Amino acid sequence: MSEKRVTHRHDRAAAGRRFVYVVRARRSGGLSVGINLDPQQTCNFDCVYCEVIDRRAIARHVRRPPIVAAEVTAELSTVLASLRDGAEAPRDVAFAGDGEPSTFRGFLPLARGVFDVRDAAGLSGVPVILITNGSGLGRAEMREAHDLFAARGGRFWIKLDAGTEPFYRAVCRTSVPFARILANLTAAARRHPVVVQSMFFRSDAFGAPSTAEVAAWAGRLASVVRAGGSLAAVQVYTVARETMEAGVHPLSTDALADIARVARRTVHDVPVEVFA
Repeated sequence: MSEKRVTHRHDRAAAGRRFVYVVRARRSGGLSVGINLDPQQTCNFDCVYCEVIDRRAIARHVRRPPIVAAEVTAELSTVLASLRDGAEAPRDVAFAGDGEPSTFRGFLPLARGVFDVRDAAGLSGVPVILITNGSGLGRAEMREAHDLFAARGGRFWIKLDAGTEPFYRAVCRTSVPFARILANLTAAARRHPVVVQSMFFRSDAFGAPSTAEVAAWAGRLASVVRAGGSLAAVQVYTVARETMEAGVHPLSTDALADIARVARRTVHDVPVEVFA
């Protein structure tokens, strides 16, 4: 395992900001304005492919300080104003960053503030996205937030990187039960259409996902649909930046295309996008 310590901080520290940053994102198709609710980097997942930080150096089960919503929205207002008249408009505003946003108490009023700032900046057509591992979506606050997103032109992008419990444990390395992730994904998709994001890669430790694993993953997608869930899209992608652990490698475009073909055969009416 690599001994390097690299923090993927985007540009917010250099600009004197704690929460808001700007990146060029493959899956957004251009500029994305990110909102990082976890500067402490205390994610409840410890994914093998993480590009943010080596979480072995982070204290577990620490109490996070409360988010100051006014600070987040003030930073967002400044960033959106700087982009509004630029040569390239943002493609989305995304709750993402260094930890899991769905676990934060007070997410709902903060999300309302983010939509209000977006609209005040004259960017009401820019979607607000929640990028989430799904672990906190069972909370009543997050169900109400999903209604807010659906009503105001936003969407939930929910991760699903495995089809079986052992592979989920190997990739995500979390105490959160796989059954909870699947249940939360299904319930969210039954509430409003969601996008599923799935990261596939090759690891020196356990290889690439097997044919059986990919079939099981696609079967999970089908289970969501059979339960009455709506999948707006499935995003199949691979690592694009240096990961915190050595021995994690991107899959080829052909390998990703093969995975996408399995998904298309299994959930016929769902768009499946590949990001190599």
